[in-house]
Amino acid sequence: ILRLEEHYGVKPIIYSYTKFHNKYLDEPFFNSYDMWIAHYYVNSPDISRNWKLWQFSDIGRLPGIKEKTDINVLNGGTEALQELLIK
Repeated sequence: ILRLEEHYGVKPIIYSYTKFHNKYLDEPFFNSYDMWIAHYYVNSPDISRNWKLWQFSDIGRLPGIKEKTDINVLNGGTEALQELLIK
């Protein structure tokens, strides 16, 4: 993860499903990284930290996409979105 950060010059967002996060990523080292967590069919992700993005479904339907697709939600408003942009 540090090599990615050094190469691209930005902190990556860590994408994980809840069981993997809780087993391997629930460590202070990872607290400075934004988390994109996949946890389907629940009211909120079951992790012990704040998350930036939550993939809550893998069977969503959207106009223009013929197949079922993942659906995500951003934790926050316009400011949270702006923070994710690489400038």
